[in-house]
Amino acid sequence: MTPDNLNASELRERAVHWFTRIRSGDATPDEVEACQTWRQEDPEHERLYRSVEFFWDASSQLPQERLRAILAKPDQKPSKRRVFTRRQFGLGLATVCAAGVVAAVALPNLLHGEALYRASIATSQGERREVALPDGSRLMLNVNTRIDVAFYERQRVIELISGEVFSVVESDVQRPFIVQAGNTEVEVTGTRFDVLYEHDEVSVSVESGSVAVTSGEWWSRDKQQLKGGQYVAIGRDGASKVEQVQVENITAWLEGKIVFDNAPLERVVAEMNRYLPQSARLDAPQLRDYRVAGVFNVNDPDAMISALPAIAPVQVYRLTDGRIRIVAR
Repeated sequence: MTPDNLNASELRERAVHWFTRIRSGDATPDEVEACQTWRQEDPEHERLYRSVEFFWDASSQLPQERLRAILAKPDQKPSKRRVFTRRQFGLGLATVCAAGVVAAVALPNLLHGEALYRASIATSQGERREVALPDGSRLMLNVNTRIDVAFYERQRVIELISGEVFSVVESDVQRPFIVQAGNTEVEVTGTRFDVLYEHDEVSVSVESGSVAVTSGEWWSRDKQQLKGGQYVAIGRDGASKVEQVQVENITAWLEGKIVFDNAPLERVVAEMNRYLPQSARLDAPQLRDYRVAGVFNVNDPDAMISALPAIAPVQVYRLTDGRIRIVAR
């Protein structure tokens, strides 16, 4: 069974219920909080909610005749079809979703035509992979990364479902290259940049060229321009200020390395956990902000974690179940 012991259709209806309730403007603070909790309970909840949100956003670009055709029941006669406002359209989504139409209508196809190329690509624990795309662009996927690729006549779209991807984009001003991660969208025509999507947070680093980063919920979108050597992080509280960074440190994983430069120990352990076969836990609250500098080889995770006591006042214990415990020395 799917999460919440609901089938796919019931989960889709739940997503529509929350979206239309929030969008109606009548939701109470408790309902807003309950909706947010439901979305965060499971990645599938968030994916379904986002699909309804996308359907809503895209509806404004569809002709009224097309909207009526989507929403009309099979036994309705043309003369009885009425013009729908966007609010009515949103409220009518429950009926549409219950019938499975949201998935079948395939809005990207309506807006951009049939995809010229599609692919789903994933890497597992400890695996990194390079992928060549039909336009000559290249993608480097870090460990535990999942992406969906769709090329249309006027748009190249990479959906980063989870993990990290470095893109080397062939320039095409007529067909932008877009990476979508959660409610963040990175658009370029040609550049080299890195996107990490983990724990509902997105970070974007640009090695060369420039990108436009759009983030936030549909009712309050924020847009920032980044160029080579710049970085931005997007979390639940919004986007950070654009920072100047050493991008080669952020993208060192391309060479099988992790580089830490005055990084807090808590973040160092979290980053190491992306490569370790069994997770390490930092049981030293007083050392969370202890600053660490070092270069580690991700191709040898055991040596990586064993080297930690050399750069921080900690001891590493390996538990019988394979997990790792890090305590103050």
